[in-house]
Amino acid sequence: MDDTGTGSGGKVSLPAVVDLLQAGALKAELEQGLTSGIGMTIDGSAVQRISSPCLQILLAGAAAFANAGGPSMTIANPSAALLETVTLLGLKDALGLS
Repeated sequence: MDDTGTGSGGKVSLPAVVDLLQAGALKAELEQGLTSGIGMTIDGSAVQRISSPCLQILLAGAAAFANAGGPSMTIANPSAALLETVTLLGLKDALGLS
């Protein structure tokens, strides 16, 4: 995962295949952003396939950022494959992609 964090916010670029191998790193990136009090932008433009565990991490991250009441987590530039997956699973609204 490409972390290009900045002082005013963080950015994580998801790879083409977001599966169990990336789950730990994705969780760590979101936790770091949350504990640092910075907003997170998740670039989903390269995603060709995303696993359920990684979607669960994104959902948990979105909820944690929302509950913290500070900066938010957003998914920017979602690929067609990412949009299709979250739509099929009924997760567009929960991830702020509607």
